[in-house]
Amino acid sequence: MFKRALIVAAVAAACSASAYAEVTISGSAELDVMYYSNQTTDGKGKFAIDTPVILSFDGADKWDNGASTIWRISQKPGPGGSDKATGSAAFGTREAFIGVKGGFGTVKFGRIFQQTYLQKDWPYLTDGSGNTGEDRGVGSGAFFDNAVGYEGTFGNVNVFASADLGNGFTDKKNGSQGYELGGGATFGAFHIDASYLAQKNATEAEKATFKLDGTIDKAGKAAQAATGYDSTFFVGARGAFGPVTLSLDWAHDKFDRTDVKEDAIHGKVGYSFNDKLSLNAGWTHIKDNGGGDNKADQLSTQLGYNVSKNTMAFVQYRYIKLGAADKTPVGFTWQNQGIAGGKDSMQRLVVGTWTGF
Repeated sequence: MFKRALIVAAVAAACSASAYAEVTISGSAELDVMYYSNQTTDGKGKFAIDTPVILSFDGADKWDNGASTIWRISQKPGPGGSDKATGSAAFGTREAFIGVKGGFGTVKFGRIFQQTYLQKDWPYLTDGSGNTGEDRGVGSGAFFDNAVGYEGTFGNVNVFASADLGNGFTDKKNGSQGYELGGGATFGAFHIDASYLAQKNATEAEKATFKLDGTIDKAGKAAQAATGYDSTFFVGARGAFGPVTLSLDWAHDKFDRTDVKEDAIHGKVGYSFNDKLSLNAGWTHIKDNGGGDNKADQLSTQLGYNVSKNTMAFVQYRYIKLGAADKTPVGFTWQNQGIAGGKDSMQRLVVGTWTGF
């Protein structure tokens, strides 16, 4: 009886303690049925089904002085699907951080989103243009693995800064260190954004090549130390004019080891017919320096209908045109959606639903 009383008391204490801490669950679930053209050298297309689910656990514990300890564990656990731009990993590898939030802003420690990625992601590069925007180029990795980040809002201005520590401050040769600075400002119906992100090149070695008889044709080179930084500069502006929204953004990527520079300019126009039906259309142009055919254009459009306050049904169309067959910009590889060799274009049609919770 005494042991049972201790157990009951322990459970009661745990339950009462948890009342002082806020824990919320949020996320999204999506179902997409897709068709891709020009997926084989003979011009055949392929169907795909994508079912990404994002699940996030957030906690906050308020201090006596008004600040709070915050934390998040987030993942895209699946079930995934066959979309070329979708993957899944062990739970907790999307975001996992602890931090402090107060009147001074928010400081996070751990695996965090690059704010530059998020700045591009919404609302600029949505409605089918994400593969040419936030998922392309230097910042396409989206996360800093072991970082400290700051975010703050002061009136109509927001700022952020992050530093990826890699394996720690003392390990200056690892390939995952990086940093970013940026922010934005609102002026009535208009908003501007700007950011700069740099990531140290990873250690890599040139692989050996072999002849048909199995003998070495060219020996591989020794591992090249992590040196130099790839970088991206982003600037965007957007505004609303009644039911019409307009945005224009530009990203300049520099790949240090190869000295390739790449520019991507993107524009989008949206129209809300009412609180349920909306139409968006965007165009992106990507081009590497030095001339030539390493360039791509993409037209994307989406018709969306809010079937409830949390669920949207949509039809999305994407058309990609390369400068020439088998020629793609350096930061635009898998993002070209699997255009087969010998083909210089592809189309993708998506019918789907998205639910937030």
